[in-house]
Amino acid sequence: MITIIGGQEWEQDMCRRVVEWCLDYFKIDCTIRLRLGPYRNCYGSCVEGTKEHSYDIEIAYNQGLRDIVATIVHEIVHVKQWETDKWKGDGEGEANAIQYWLTDKIWKEGII
Repeated sequence: MITIIGGQEWEQDMCRRVVEWCLDYFKIDCTIRLRLGPYRNCYGSCVEGTKEHSYDIEIAYNQGLRDIVATIVHEIVHVKQWETDKWKGDGEGEANAIQYWLTDKIWKEGII
C-alpha cells in the first residue's frame, strides 16, 4: 500500500506512479510525505516504518519536476537496499549513481 500525504493532486498522482514503477518487485507499505524543503539538510529521506516491510519517505516538492522524481527514485533505492539487505557503505553511492538514469527511464517509458 502506498500512502501519499501533502502536495497537490497531480503531485500525488505523479509520486504514486513513480513509486509503483520502482516497487514492482517488492511487496511493501510506503507512506510518502510531500513537504517544502530542504529539511534535515536534504531534499528527501527514508526511514524504516514501525511494521515489517514498511517505510516512511519525505520528499521536498519545491524542486524542479525531474529533481522531484529523482529524489523519489533515490529514496526507493534505499528501500530496495533494506529489502534485499545489500548495499555498500551508507548506500548513498548507489542511490546517487542511478537516480537520474532511472528518472529518465521512467520518462521514456511514459510512466509520467
